[in-house]
Amino acid sequence: MRQLWNQKAKSFPRFKKDTADTLEILDFFASCGVSFKDKTILDIGCGNGRFTLQLAFLAKRIYGSDISESMLANLENDAKDLGLANVIALHSAWDSLDLSKLEPIELTFASMTPALNNKKSFEKALHSYTQGFCYVGWGRRRASSFLEPIFKEHNLTFLLPVGLPDVLKWLKELGYPKPKHCYKNANYIFDASREEAIEHVVWNIRVHDGEPDMEKITRYVDSQLINNRIVYEHEREIGVCFIPFRQENEQQN
Repeated sequence: MRQLWNQKAKSFPRFKKDTADTLEILDFFASCGVSFKDKTILDIGCGNGRFTLQLAFLAKRIYGSDISESMLANLENDAKDLGLANVIALHSAWDSLDLSKLEPIELTFASMTPALNNKKSFEKALHSYTQGFCYVGWGRRRASSFLEPIFKEHNLTFLLPVGLPDVLKWLKELGYPKPKHCYKNANYIFDASREEAIEHVVWNIRVHDGEPDMEKITRYVDSQLINNRIVYEHEREIGVCFIPFRQENEQQN
């Protein structure tokens, strides 16, 4: 899995400050009374640093953890270019990250990360902070008119990953009050060359534990090309919630 995310780092968007979709999500947390100013923050599964770097302009210190060395290298390089000295990259799987070695975390942040795709890992996040947990995950819908047919040829189902519906269920099971939350449409246009599209299909099949059939994939991509490009709308919904600290939480850090 680490190798797959190192590969993905090559095509993941690099940081851009104050993008509309990023600010929309942060505005939701502001509406929950969250202030990132002068806080010590942990960003779980930070990737290339979309939120890590955005929050670093406000935070006292921000830790970005990820299993991908390549993602973290991009994060550190961009932080250096931006003159941000308060960003600390942590190369570790979430389940093995030793929180006791970090400064006390006031706010935990996680966005679209598979690091929290099970209840045990999510519970660790619930015990990582002293003020609150800003969660961004999958919503109730995910569809791809481009990927689904080739997945079917590989006897795979294009799955909706673990997301906010699961988090709300886990919180209820753990006795937490229902947090303030919302769902947002997050469709985007995928636009790629033939080679990029083939790589995109291969990566997605592998991340779904499939074995790519290159002959099938190449034939399929070639059949979908228009002006030597693959362009389609990827349909998805995201879910956002803020989970305030509960006094009975026993901090692990």
